[in-house]
Amino acid sequence: MSDNQYNILPEDQFSFKDIVVKLVSFKDLILRNWKVLILAVIVGTGVGYLFEKLTKEPAIYIAKIVFNMENGGGGGGAGGLQDLASAFGISAGSSSGANLFSGDNFLELLKTKNLYNRAVLTKVNVGGKDVIFGNYYLKKSGILENELEDDQAIQTFKFDHDSYETATPNEKSRVRLVQAYLMPNTVVANDSKKASFLTLAVTSRNDTLSYVWANLYLKIVTDFYKETKTQKTRELRDLIKHRVDSLKRELYYTQNAAARYADQNQQIIVQEGLVQQQRLQTNSGQLQGMYFEALKNLDNLNFSMAKETPLLTRIDDAELPISPEPDPTKKGLVIGSIIGLLLAIIYVAFKETLSEIKTN
Repeated sequence: MSDNQYNILPEDQFSFKDIVVKLVSFKDLILRNWKVLILAVIVGTGVGYLFEKLTKEPAIYIAKIVFNMENGGGGGGAGGLQDLASAFGISAGSSSGANLFSGDNFLELLKTKNLYNRAVLTKVNVGGKDVIFGNYYLKKSGILENELEDDQAIQTFKFDHDSYETATPNEKSRVRLVQAYLMPNTVVANDSKKASFLTLAVTSRNDTLSYVWANLYLKIVTDFYKETKTQKTRELRDLIKHRVDSLKRELYYTQNAAARYADQNQQIIVQEGLVQQQRLQTNSGQLQGMYFEALKNLDNLNFSMAKETPLLTRIDDAELPISPEPDPTKKGLVIGSIIGLLLAIIYVAFKETLSEIKTN
């Protein structure tokens, strides 16, 4: 049997030599049709550029704030609070926000409408003027010129109340409208698995708007966090403060009564009169001791409340001006060029194959 018979491969197999021959043929095909390929790349680039220009969205600006929210308390603050509460017959228990702000609960809490209701109607200082954020958003976000250009009623709408409780039904509906646009563009996430830092990212068509909303939203979240974490402590503090005020009034009244009695009975001979004077002095001394003790407890409770108050630390803050995101037009140029080149290669390959078929 000859060597040629051993070198013959089955039809469903090919050798390395066949691959090299095909590559050389493909290279020759490309070189013969280089003008067509260049023309296709130019046309593809032009089409991609034109498509991006026609469908181009306005520039967007992203304000990012990296922060860490630390729980208050720790150490003996909680124990002291429980002891103080038990003295008044109150069960302090754990902090009201112990589970509310843990894990994924905190991230879900940030999506609730109550936070947005408060934030949208909050006044912010922009350019030295205090304006309701909802009005500033409608003016600077671009939704009146784009998404809501056909809504004539909202074109002249203006928020007049800076509290959701006092807002009119029409204002409340507009708050929900603004919230619908803000919520998808306000994202809080943990970008690093190694750290507990959270990143607040706000996206809008105006850099100042992104900056203002990022700071306002973080402030609202922080205030709500502090109010919730210290709710029971504040309630207990208000109770003790009321007790201090009551004792103070009663103490002053008793001291004045004792002084008046002493002035009116300076030459007391009857023992019954001395007893009444001693009773007033005793009551005054007891009230004074109770007043000082309650005042001490109030001071201790204020210190405990300061310990419990969460601390927000900004790791990386947003700053103005904010650079716009990269222009996507460059991506259109690259994609158009690649598509044009691929279509040109397919065309010349199909044309070459068709020519060989006709020749055979």
